[in-house]
Amino acid sequence: MHILKSDGRQVAFDGERLTRSLRRAKIDDATVKDAVEHMTKMIRPGSSTQQIHDRVLHFIAQRDSIGAARYNLKHAMLQLGPTGFPFEMYLGKLMEAYGWSVQVGVTIPGMCIEHEVDVYGKREGSKNRAVEAKYHNTAGGRTDVKVTLYVYARHLDLEKRDPNCRGVLITNTEFTHDAILYGECVGMKMKAWNYPQDEGLAKYIEQKGLYPITTLPQLPRRTAANLLHDGIVLSSQLCHLSREDARAYGLQDDAFDRLQREATRLCTVDGHGSSPS
Repeated sequence: MHILKSDGRQVAFDGERLTRSLRRAKIDDATVKDAVEHMTKMIRPGSSTQQIHDRVLHFIAQRDSIGAARYNLKHAMLQLGPTGFPFEMYLGKLMEAYGWSVQVGVTIPGMCIEHEVDVYGKREGSKNRAVEAKYHNTAGGRTDVKVTLYVYARHLDLEKRDPNCRGVLITNTEFTHDAILYGECVGMKMKAWNYPQDEGLAKYIEQKGLYPITTLPQLPRRTAANLLHDGIVLSSQLCHLSREDARAYGLQDDAFDRLQREATRLCTVDGHGSSPS
Protein backbone atom coordinates (compact mmCIF):
# COMPACT_ATOMS: atom_id res chain seq x y z
CA MET A 1 0.00 0.00 0.00
CA HIS A 2 1.39 3.40 -0.99
CA ILE A 3 1.26 6.52 1.18
CA LEU A 4 2.05 10.16 0.43
CA LYS A 5 5.16 11.80 1.89
CA SER A 6 5.31 15.49 2.81
CA ASP A 7 7.41 16.26 -0.29
CA GLY A 8 4.78 14.76 -2.61
CA ARG A 9 6.48 11.41 -3.23
CA GLN A 10 4.57 8.16 -2.94
CA VAL A 11 6.22 5.35 -0.99
CA ALA A 12 5.13 1.96 0.29
CA PHE A 13 3.94 1.87 3.89
CA ASP A 14 6.68 0.23 5.96
CA GLY A 15 5.49 -1.36 9.18
CA GLU A 16 9.04 -2.32 10.14
CA ARG A 17 10.16 1.30 9.90
CA LEU A 18 7.29 2.36 12.15
CA THR A 19 8.28 -0.39 14.59
CA ARG A 20 11.87 0.89 14.73
CA SER A 21 10.70 4.46 15.31
CA LEU A 22 8.47 3.44 18.20
CA ARG A 23 11.18 1.31 19.79
CA ARG A 24 13.64 4.21 19.59
CA ALA A 25 11.08 6.16 21.61
CA LYS A 26 11.40 3.47 24.33
CA ILE A 27 7.79 2.34 23.96
CA ASP A 28 7.12 -1.14 25.32
CA ASP A 29 6.91 -4.05 22.88
CA ALA A 30 3.23 -4.78 23.46
CA THR A 31 2.22 -1.20 22.70
CA VAL A 32 4.47 -1.12 19.64
CA LYS A 33 2.90 -4.32 18.31
CA ASP A 34 -0.63 -3.02 18.92
CA ALA A 35 0.13 0.35 17.32
CA VAL A 36 1.57 -1.18 14.15
CA GLU A 37 -1.33 -3.62 13.83
CA HIS A 38 -3.81 -0.79 14.41
CA MET A 39 -2.24 1.40 11.72
CA THR A 40 -1.95 -1.47 9.24
CA LYS A 41 -5.73 -1.86 9.48
CA MET A 42 -6.52 1.87 9.51
CA ILE A 43 -4.45 3.35 6.68
CA ARG A 44 -5.82 3.72 3.19
CA PRO A 45 -4.02 4.19 -0.15
CA GLY A 46 -2.93 7.82 -0.44
CA SER A 47 -2.90 8.48 3.30
CA SER A 48 -0.29 11.12 4.11
CA THR A 49 2.63 10.47 6.41
CA GLN A 50 1.36 13.36 8.56
CA GLN A 51 -2.03 11.67 8.97
CA ILE A 52 -0.34 8.40 9.89
CA HIS A 53 1.95 10.15 12.36
CA ASP A 54 -0.96 11.91 14.04
CA ARG A 55 -2.95 8.70 14.37
CA VAL A 56 0.00 6.79 15.78
CA LEU A 57 0.71 9.64 18.20
CA HIS A 58 -2.90 9.65 19.42
CA PHE A 59 -2.84 5.86 19.87
CA ILE A 60 0.43 5.90 21.82
CA ALA A 61 -0.51 8.91 23.97
CA GLN A 62 -3.46 7.00 25.41
CA ARG A 63 -1.04 4.45 26.89
CA ASP A 64 2.29 6.24 27.32
CA SER A 65 2.37 10.05 27.27
CA ILE A 66 6.15 10.28 27.58
CA GLY A 67 6.71 7.64 24.92
CA ALA A 68 4.40 9.63 22.67
CA ALA A 69 6.45 12.76 23.35
CA ARG A 70 9.65 10.95 22.39
CA TYR A 71 8.02 9.59 19.25
CA ASN A 72 6.99 13.15 18.36
CA LEU A 73 10.60 14.39 18.44
CA LYS A 74 10.98 15.15 14.74
CA HIS A 75 7.77 17.18 14.67
CA ALA A 76 8.77 18.93 17.89
CA MET A 77 11.95 20.10 16.15
CA LEU A 78 9.80 21.70 13.44
CA GLN A 79 8.18 23.82 16.16
CA LEU A 80 11.43 25.47 17.25
CA GLY A 81 10.92 28.17 14.59
CA PRO A 82 9.86 30.19 12.80
CA THR A 83 13.41 31.58 12.86
CA GLY A 84 16.51 29.41 12.86
CA PHE A 85 18.08 30.92 15.99
CA PRO A 86 16.52 28.49 18.52
CA PHE A 87 17.82 25.62 16.38
CA GLU A 88 21.31 27.13 16.52
CA MET A 89 21.03 27.43 20.31
CA TYR A 90 19.78 23.86 20.46
CA LEU A 91 22.73 22.54 18.41
CA GLY A 92 25.06 24.41 20.74
CA LYS A 93 23.56 22.64 23.75
CA LEU A 94 23.73 19.30 21.96
CA MET A 95 27.41 19.77 21.14
CA GLU A 96 28.15 20.82 24.72
CA ALA A 97 26.63 17.55 25.93
CA TYR A 98 29.20 15.72 23.80
CA GLY A 99 32.15 17.63 25.21
CA TRP A 100 32.41 20.61 22.87
CA SER A 101 33.03 24.17 23.98
CA VAL A 102 30.75 26.27 21.78
CA GLN A 103 29.94 29.79 20.68
CA VAL A 104 26.69 30.59 18.90
CA GLY A 105 26.50 33.29 16.23
CA VAL A 106 30.14 34.31 15.85
CA THR A 107 32.30 35.78 13.08
CA ILE A 108 35.39 33.76 12.10
CA PRO A 109 38.10 35.05 9.74
CA GLY A 110 38.98 33.00 6.68
CA MET A 111 41.88 33.49 4.30
CA CYS A 112 39.85 35.79 2.03
CA ILE A 113 36.89 37.11 4.05
CA GLU A 114 35.19 36.87 7.43
CA HIS A 115 32.35 34.37 7.85
CA GLU A 116 29.28 34.40 10.06
CA VAL A 117 29.19 30.98 11.72
CA ASP A 118 26.03 29.67 13.39
CA VAL A 119 27.82 27.45 15.91
CA TYR A 120 31.58 27.27 16.46
CA GLY A 121 32.87 24.33 18.50
CA LYS A 122 36.20 23.34 20.02
CA ARG A 123 37.10 20.05 21.67
CA GLU A 124 40.43 18.57 22.65
CA GLY A 125 41.55 15.97 20.15
CA SER A 126 39.16 17.12 17.40
CA LYS A 127 39.28 19.71 14.67
CA ASN A 128 37.33 22.88 15.39
CA ARG A 129 33.82 22.88 13.92
CA ALA A 130 32.28 25.76 11.97
CA VAL A 131 28.64 24.66 11.83
CA GLU A 132 26.07 25.93 9.35
CA ALA A 133 22.63 25.16 10.82
CA LYS A 134 19.88 24.89 8.20
CA TYR A 135 16.52 24.92 9.91
CA HIS A 136 13.20 23.99 8.31
CA ASN A 137 9.81 24.35 10.01
CA THR A 138 7.95 22.09 7.57
CA ALA A 139 8.42 18.34 7.23
CA GLY A 140 8.89 18.60 3.46
CA GLY A 141 11.67 21.20 3.69
CA ARG A 142 14.99 19.88 2.42
CA THR A 143 18.46 21.38 2.21
CA ASP A 144 19.64 21.47 -1.40
CA VAL A 145 22.97 21.37 -3.22
CA LYS A 146 23.31 25.18 -3.34
CA VAL A 147 23.74 25.14 0.43
CA THR A 148 26.37 22.39 0.33
CA LEU A 149 28.26 24.35 -2.35
CA TYR A 150 28.53 27.54 -0.32
CA VAL A 151 29.21 25.74 2.98
CA TYR A 152 32.05 23.82 1.35
CA ALA A 153 33.44 27.02 -0.17
CA ARG A 154 33.39 28.59 3.29
CA HIS A 155 35.08 25.50 4.72
CA LEU A 156 37.92 25.87 2.20
CA ASP A 157 38.42 29.54 3.07
CA LEU A 158 38.42 28.86 6.83
CA GLU A 159 40.74 25.88 6.43
CA LYS A 160 43.27 27.92 4.45
CA ARG A 161 43.61 30.29 7.40
CA ASP A 162 43.31 27.61 10.10
CA PRO A 163 44.03 24.00 9.04
CA ASN A 164 42.46 22.88 12.33
CA CYS A 165 39.02 24.20 11.30
CA ARG A 166 36.41 22.11 9.52
CA GLY A 167 33.09 23.19 8.07
CA VAL A 168 29.99 21.17 8.97
CA LEU A 169 26.42 21.33 7.64
CA ILE A 170 23.54 20.21 9.88
CA THR A 171 19.82 20.25 9.12
CA ASN A 172 16.80 19.16 11.14
CA THR A 173 15.13 17.53 8.12
CA GLU A 174 16.79 15.96 5.07
CA PHE A 175 19.20 16.71 2.21
CA THR A 176 18.32 16.48 -1.45
CA HIS A 177 19.90 13.68 -3.46
CA ASP A 178 22.30 16.08 -5.22
CA ALA A 179 23.31 17.66 -1.92
CA ILE A 180 24.35 14.25 -0.62
CA LEU A 181 26.14 13.33 -3.85
CA TYR A 182 28.17 16.54 -3.79
CA GLY A 183 28.92 16.36 -0.08
CA GLU A 184 30.14 12.77 -0.31
CA CYS A 185 32.20 13.56 -3.42
CA VAL A 186 34.17 16.36 -1.71
CA GLY A 187 34.30 14.66 1.70
CA MET A 188 32.15 17.22 3.46
CA LYS A 189 30.83 16.55 6.97
CA MET A 190 27.01 16.67 6.90
CA LYS A 191 24.24 15.58 9.24
CA ALA A 192 20.51 15.39 8.56
CA TRP A 193 17.76 13.80 10.62
CA ASN A 194 18.67 10.24 9.60
CA TYR A 195 21.84 10.89 7.58
CA PRO A 196 24.41 9.39 7.64
CA GLN A 197 22.67 6.10 8.35
CA ASP A 198 22.87 5.32 12.07
CA GLU A 199 24.79 8.57 12.62
CA GLY A 200 22.11 11.19 12.01
CA LEU A 201 20.97 14.04 14.23
CA ALA A 202 18.09 12.01 15.71
CA LYS A 203 20.47 9.39 17.08
CA TYR A 204 22.61 11.92 18.95
CA ILE A 205 19.55 13.59 20.45
CA GLU A 206 18.06 10.30 21.64
CA GLN A 207 21.36 8.99 23.05
CA LYS A 208 21.61 11.91 25.44
CA GLY A 209 17.90 12.48 26.01
CA LEU A 210 18.28 16.10 24.87
CA TYR A 211 14.68 16.72 23.86
CA PRO A 212 13.61 20.28 22.99
CA ILE A 213 10.99 21.97 25.16
CA THR A 214 8.55 21.74 22.24
CA THR A 215 8.44 17.98 22.87
CA LEU A 216 6.50 18.49 26.12
CA PRO A 217 2.78 18.06 25.35
CA GLN A 218 1.56 20.17 28.29
CA LEU A 219 3.73 23.22 27.56
CA PRO A 220 1.59 26.03 26.07
CA ARG A 221 2.86 27.18 22.67
CA ARG A 222 3.10 30.84 23.68
CA THR A 223 5.09 29.92 26.79
CA ALA A 224 7.38 27.75 24.67
CA ALA A 225 7.98 30.68 22.29
CA ASN A 226 8.96 32.94 25.21
CA LEU A 227 11.28 30.32 26.68
CA LEU A 228 12.95 29.76 23.31
CA HIS A 229 13.41 33.52 22.91
CA ASP A 230 15.33 33.53 26.20
CA GLY A 231 17.56 30.62 25.19
CA ILE A 232 15.75 27.90 27.13
CA VAL A 233 15.65 25.21 24.46
CA LEU A 234 16.05 21.88 26.30
CA SER A 235 13.38 20.14 28.34
CA SER A 236 16.06 19.42 30.93
CA GLN A 237 16.58 23.17 31.44
CA LEU A 238 13.07 23.38 32.88
CA CYS A 239 14.26 21.22 35.76
CA HIS A 240 16.54 24.07 36.85
CA LEU A 241 13.96 26.85 36.68
CA SER A 242 12.65 28.20 39.96
CA ARG A 243 8.94 28.62 40.61
CA GLU A 244 9.50 32.37 40.56
CA ASP A 245 11.04 32.15 37.09
CA ALA A 246 8.21 29.90 35.93
CA ARG A 247 5.59 32.39 37.12
CA ALA A 248 7.29 35.07 35.03
CA TYR A 249 6.54 32.88 32.00
CA GLY A 250 2.91 32.53 33.04
CA LEU A 251 3.22 29.04 34.52
CA GLN A 252 1.32 28.47 37.75
CA ASP A 253 2.93 26.29 40.42
CA ASP A 254 0.84 23.15 39.80
CA ALA A 255 1.32 23.31 36.03
CA PHE A 256 5.04 23.95 36.46
CA ASP A 257 5.42 20.99 38.82
CA ARG A 258 3.77 18.72 36.24
CA LEU A 259 6.05 20.05 33.52
CA GLN A 260 9.14 19.41 35.62
CA ARG A 261 8.04 15.83 36.28
CA GLU A 262 7.40 15.35 32.55
CA ALA A 263 10.77 16.83 31.67
CA THR A 264 12.58 14.56 34.14
CA ARG A 265 10.91 11.43 32.76
CA LEU A 266 11.40 12.53 29.17
CA CYS A 267 15.11 13.18 29.52
CA THR A 268 16.02 9.99 31.39
CA VAL A 269 18.39 7.94 29.23
CA ASP A 270 20.05 4.55 29.47
CA GLY A 271 23.80 4.93 29.19
CA HIS A 272 25.69 7.94 27.94
CA GLY A 273 25.92 7.49 24.19
CA SER A 274 28.94 7.83 21.96
CA SER A 275 30.58 11.06 20.95
CA PRO A 276 29.90 12.57 17.52
CA SER A 277 33.02 13.33 15.50
